Amino acid sequence: MKISREDLTETYGGMSTEELLDHWESGTLTELATEVAAQELTRRGVALPPIAQSEDAELIPLDHETSFETVARSFVPSEMHILRGRLEADGIPAIVIDDNINQTNDLQATSGAKLQVASEYAVDATRIIAEVKAGERTLEDNVPESSENVQTAEKPRPIWEVVVAVAVFLFASVEFVKTMWFVHTFGADIVWDDVSLFATALPILYFAAALLLVCGSKWTIPCFAVHLPLNMAMVLFFTPDDPLRIDQVVGWICTAAIVYFCLHLRRHGRLG
Repeated sequence: MKISREDLTETYGGMSTEELLDHWESGTLTELATEVAAQELTRRGVALPPIAQSEDAELIPLDHETSFETVARSFVPSEMHILRGRLEADGIPAIVIDDNINQTNDLQATSGAKLQVASEYAVDATRIIAEVKAGERTLEDNVPESSENVQTAEKPRPIWEVVVAVAVFLFASVEFVKTMWFVHTFGADIVWDDVSLFATALPILYFAAALLLVCGSKWTIPCFAVHLPLNMAMVLFFTPDDPLRIDQVVGWICTAAIVYFCLHLRRHGRLG
């Protein structure tokens, strides 16, 4: 949308002298905005201070009427000023309009305070505002942050995730201890063929996967994912004469559920 002289006159007329001076001295006003601000300050009997020559002054050319777009609005003007500071920290000049109208007369606040930027910055400004609302950017830092390296406040881990991880680890620990005790007690009498090796290795692998789960390692998923087909292979191929027991099927289902649980943790950043 185009900011007309009438719009600027109304906006600057509703500003306090201090706020208008801040706009004047910022060095980011267009040629039209500078002219209107000068007229308003002169009308109030305020001497025109020098205009700061900041880097932002070069971002919007002053030799033509700039087209502005509204990228955010709120009935709380302070929110728009905070977002304005965030955009300007990223090198995008922005203005807040209708903020004084909303502060002085709520009945006139039909659309709230508006945050506007030049049209050429609208896409980048919209993206930055979306990242701020999503928690991918902070409002305080003046250094632009990439979405890959941003550090956001870590949410508390749900208690049910902790309970499941502890339960898996306790079960794996019991199976591991039982296996080690059995090997230590009857190891000399065991015929170490493929079946016995599998029967010994599987609890160890399961315990290692559970330990990695508690430690939050990304290697948890492949360990559990490998354990499931190996366990099924031992039952179905290495001991085909033994009848399939219900507890074995339940164990496979539980392991598949644990793999899904680990994928859930991975998606939420719990497994690094």
